Amino acid sequence: MTPIYTPSPDDMLYNKINYLWRLLATGFCFLLFALGGLILGYFIIPIVLTVAKIMRIKKPKKHIAQFCIYLTFRFFTGTMSALGLVKYRFISFDQLKNDKGTLIIANHPTLIDYVSIVAKLPFCDNLVKASLWQNKFIRRVISTAGYIPNIHPEQTFHDINLTLGAGDNLLMFPEGTRSTPHKPIQLKRGAAQIAIRANAPIRIIHLNCEPATLAKNDKWYRIPPTKPVFTLTVRELIDTQALLAACNQLPSVAARRLTRLLEQHLQDYAD
Repeated sequence: MTPIYTPSPDDMLYNKINYLWRLLATGFCFLLFALGGLILGYFIIPIVLTVAKIMRIKKPKKHIAQFCIYLTFRFFTGTMSALGLVKYRFISFDQLKNDKGTLIIANHPTLIDYVSIVAKLPFCDNLVKASLWQNKFIRRVISTAGYIPNIHPEQTFHDINLTLGAGDNLLMFPEGTRSTPHKPIQLKRGAAQIAIRANAPIRIIHLNCEPATLAKNDKWYRIPPTKPVFTLTVRELIDTQALLAACNQLPSVAARRLTRLLEQHLQDYAD
């Protein structure tokens, strides 16, 4: 019979100190992110754009801004790792190097999903919900980076079509909000409709966080008792046009089937 483990007083003291440290470090990272958005939008990106103009670097303004965001998020995720807040595992991200004009679909279990993915993508467009355009901390950043506001459906699709048609990749979280841990994943049909209408392939990125943290309705100070492991895995490329052909060129039917397919894939990975 296996004896029941009883933590020693030293172990209990260590666990308590570790928990308090991670709580303080979490608050510091939230403050860092808020201030970082202002510094990035009002100082770093404008300075880099000015230098690029002086040096006659012929890169689109949005790509320069996106690269600045990428470097900033690499620093931020590295800071979280160094402070012992999270352990990151990135799997098969090399597959993204050859993706052009691809719709990147990811599930959304935590508050830091976007930051974690973009920390591995030097150039990537994003579909941003309307409320974030009113956020003074990040509004200037997302505007300069050419991110697409999800406000007016027809204008949004027009901008998405231009982005994908130019060979740029677009990141979307089709759940629309953070998912609830251990609950079935439910996607909105918009992502599938966009992929079908824009003739764009889909790349799946699955995110898993154990133990769960910063999930839907979680307060920032509700941290787990142990350091979470955040695993991001790049999955297969889905040929949406082959799916459309299998649905007799009926976009609405193909979008419904694609939505179910994405839900199944993401749920299977989550399980």
